[in-house]
Amino acid sequence: MMDSQQPNETEGLPPFIKSWRQMYRIVIGTLLVLMVLFYVMMKYFE
Repeated sequence: MMDSQQPNETEGLPPFIKSWRQMYRIVIGTLLVLMVLFYVMMKYFE
């Protein structure tokens, strides 16, 4: 018999992240910070 397993919602996440929504917010926030940082560096060294 096969046990019916429900997918674990936190499977594949680092231990300090509680949900996929939090993971996506961290990734998008990091990308936005990098974009702003690179824009500021571009204007500074222009």
